[in-house]
Amino acid sequence: MKQRFSQSTNLPPGILTKFSASNSPKAPPQASFRILHKTPRIDIRTQTDPPHLARLDERLPPKIAKPKPDTTRDFISVRGCRVHNLQNIDVDVPRGKLVAICGLSGSGKSSLALDTLYAEGQRCYIESFSAYTRQFLQRLDKPDCDAIEGIPPAIAVTRAGGSRTNRSTVGTSTEIADHLRLLFAKVATLFCYSCGQIVESDDPALVAEQLSQLPSDSRSMIGFPIFLPDRKSASEILLGLQQEGYLRLIVGEKIFHLSDEDREQLAKEVTKSGVEAIVIVDRVTGADDIGRLTESMETAMTEGNGRAVLLTSVEQGDKPVTIDDRTWHQRVVSRDRRCDRCDIDYPDPVPRLFNFNNPLGACPTCEGFGDVVDVDMDLVVPDKSLSLADGAIAPWNTPSYEHEKHELLELAPDYDIPFDVPFSKLTKKHLALITRGVPERKFGGLDGFFAWLDRKKYKMHVRIFASRFRTYRTCPTCDGKRLKPEALSYRIADENIADVMTMRSDQTASFFESLELPTRETEIAAEPIHQIVDRIGYLKSVGLGYLQLDRTLRTLSGGETQRVALTSALGSSLVNMLYVLDEPTAGLHPADVERLSKTILGLRDRGNSVIVVEHDETMIRLADHIIEIGPGAGVGGGKVTFEGTCKELLADENSITAQFLTGRRGWTLRDRQPRTFRKSIMLTGASGHNLQNIDVEFPLGVLTLVTGISGSGKSSLVQDTLFPAIASRKSGQSNQPLEFDSIRGLGQIDDCQMVDQSPISRSARSAPVTYVKAFDPIRKAFADTVEARTRNFTAGHFSFNSDKGQCASCEGAGVLEIDMQFLADVSMRCPACKGTRYRDEILKVRYRDRNIDDVLNMSVREAHSFFRGDDKVRDRLQRMIDVGLDYIKLGQPATTLSSGEGQRLKLAAFLAGAIRRRTLFIMDEPTTGLHFADIVRLVDCFDALIADGHSLLVVEHNSLLMQAADHIIDLGPGAASEGGRVVAAGTPKEVAKVKQSATGRVLRALYGSGGK
Repeated sequence: MKQRFSQSTNLPPGILTKFSASNSPKAPPQASFRILHKTPRIDIRTQTDPPHLARLDERLPPKIAKPKPDTTRDFISVRGCRVHNLQNIDVDVPRGKLVAICGLSGSGKSSLALDTLYAEGQRCYIESFSAYTRQFLQRLDKPDCDAIEGIPPAIAVTRAGGSRTNRSTVGTSTEIADHLRLLFAKVATLFCYSCGQIVESDDPALVAEQLSQLPSDSRSMIGFPIFLPDRKSASEILLGLQQEGYLRLIVGEKIFHLSDEDREQLAKEVTKSGVEAIVIVDRVTGADDIGRLTESMETAMTEGNGRAVLLTSVEQGDKPVTIDDRTWHQRVVSRDRRCDRCDIDYPDPVPRLFNFNNPLGACPTCEGFGDVVDVDMDLVVPDKSLSLADGAIAPWNTPSYEHEKHELLELAPDYDIPFDVPFSKLTKKHLALITRGVPERKFGGLDGFFAWLDRKKYKMHVRIFASRFRTYRTCPTCDGKRLKPEALSYRIADENIADVMTMRSDQTASFFESLELPTRETEIAAEPIHQIVDRIGYLKSVGLGYLQLDRTLRTLSGGETQRVALTSALGSSLVNMLYVLDEPTAGLHPADVERLSKTILGLRDRGNSVIVVEHDETMIRLADHIIEIGPGAGVGGGKVTFEGTCKELLADENSITAQFLTGRRGWTLRDRQPRTFRKSIMLTGASGHNLQNIDVEFPLGVLTLVTGISGSGKSSLVQDTLFPAIASRKSGQSNQPLEFDSIRGLGQIDDCQMVDQSPISRSARSAPVTYVKAFDPIRKAFADTVEARTRNFTAGHFSFNSDKGQCASCEGAGVLEIDMQFLADVSMRCPACKGTRYRDEILKVRYRDRNIDDVLNMSVREAHSFFRGDDKVRDRLQRMIDVGLDYIKLGQPATTLSSGEGQRLKLAAFLAGAIRRRTLFIMDEPTTGLHFADIVRLVDCFDALIADGHSLLVVEHNSLLMQAADHIIDLGPGAASEGGRVVAAGTPKEVAKVKQSATGRVLRALYGSGGK
């Protein structure tokens, strides 16, 4: 505890201190003692205290008079932590070590790592800035702890970090794009995009040096161009030039003197449309002094607004002209980058010219997105076997726009448009009339119809309707390169910046490592190239060398996005920092984890403290120190059940994690007998992205895993090809699948559902009870009570999101947010409703002696018992119990759920939807954020779904789930262009026999070690 002294009249002179008991766990938080004085600060922890300090100690409570020496120098000391479900825990986290925090999903790992350690480290660092600066920075709440000491500045790398828009790419996120822009701005060569010639900006000194190297008997004239618009203006311009000291002027093929007589004769040469002339600044020879040549060139370019004209008697490949019956060779010298042959001006190469997020460089058609939204005829006419009369044009089948169809059918006979043949049989002439319309009959066609919709797009329902028939396609102007032609005209080694960004990251590194530039450019480019290659090296170290730099983040998986953010952190080269990594191995195949672990160990060896929230066995075994939170989840967790080394963890028989690491648990998944399948979906000719025109059979009625190293094509096959292909046929969704030839077997399923890693809600008003739709029958149960009917309360009165029953003060939030400007916002419990979120009269209605707030504070298991007899509520809550969410509270804000809890809640919502149809569930790494014990429960849920007649297709890397699968489809053997092929397919033991399969090698090791 740091004690300070300030002024007081009842103490001896020389003392200035402030005592606060807030750091003492046993003292009330509001207790404080202020003793004021004018002398400088004295630290009472010094060995020799002055006499008056001894008298001070007599006046103070003995517990805080002499604080204990600080012994936490090598540790981050956390005392009395109560963040979320943490139960007043004390933890000592060693600094400069790799610390793994493990435990069940929902036990409190993220609360300790992210919401406590990272939040405090970031908050303390931000408080070192001025109050003015802090108001523009992210403000983090102070963790609910008695004391946190020894915390360094912190950086967090999570899956939720970073922007995932079309404008955010791998290159922009890792800052490689910034260095590329700087490099192109400084050393790129400009080629005219029309004629292909080099376009240079002329330097007056360099041109003067070239003139001085001409033969001594050569003659040259240096001038600048002007325009004489008409005869009257010409006289005034010529008089001004004469007064400025210029003597000669070239018009056409003659040289005129600016004397009074010649001015009159020259004015007669000016036509009504005006003429161009050249004002002679100086006449020189090759032997003249270079200083005079430079001065004349600078004068000419200044007077000519950056352009000068050079006439030489020696041929240098320039344009020949005849002046006074003598041949000269004319050269236009310009500071501007201009191609005179094509009459194109180019902007100066500044970094923002190469930025597709800046108007200076962005393509004007797509505004830097690379794609444009346009009408897709495949969506407008989904079934081309139908005729116009049968409703082939989908948007004209709705009651609101059916009149368009009738108008087309009325004019069809007059223009010989057959309306009773399949749409696919119509000729190009017929399609042109349908698309462009018939203006003389006031029929706008499809173009006019969608143009009308665009004019009405301020209405939401019109925007939604029009979006059903539009899709993204590559911008026709820039061909997806996002930049203007002027920006793409700058090249390095015959490659523009879009070409470099399109390369794979490892190919980009090789390109710059082998790049040869002139000596001057090499010196300029050294540092940008070093930064680019260095950051790409970090991308390769985390297993992302296959990504293109222009790949948008929204197309990446959650694990890939997190590793891109990790690359940014590694590229900073900081030391003595606290790095908090939230499951860095998420999305990584076990074969790739070793390479990532070396990078994380390098981060530690650089002098940083690294904390990983992790479930991966490899990372847990590599950790210097392990902290296990548990023993259960939710209110059953929040305690430190183990602290120590990996060796000590494996010897602890009570540790749930150790039981799985040693093989004492988990045998129920390893020893399963795979189910056989009789039905399947066959996808042929899948060739999108890096898929190599493959044919894949997806079994139905079993648990099928799609595996492969990161970048092998799993997401391209399942999420971007198979799911959109099924959804477009089963539910009419407009998502366009990647290229494939055919798909068969869809008649064996009735529906297809995707369960991905996106958050269930970004609003604190969303809760588990609302997400699984259990709140509707609960509110109806309260509305059916006698007291509610007496007060005329409906089910809407018991919703905290409705103004009928919500507290008017906090509007149903339960808390009030106080804006503290440069400090973190203060969330205080609403004084009107005391955090219940409802009005008092609503809370007076009781169901089985509990009000609606009491029910929202129940756990799922408590509520399941409480609503006995109400099958609608119990059925939906039972689904949450089935997926292992029995511990969470019904009204817990959805934003506080962990990623593993969020995925299981999605699954519970699907299960609670009373699904009776045969459904294919497609899941994207459902084990993310799950402990080994949670995976066992998840597989039990999968078995229940399969027993009900459903099918599961899971994109997964978890080795425990691989052993529990019925069928595995392994893609590879490498990433990007080296992947995209089916390496192995079959049961886990069959895949283990395939030597080329990375998954097979992992399974062979597991089966060979007995699963340990």
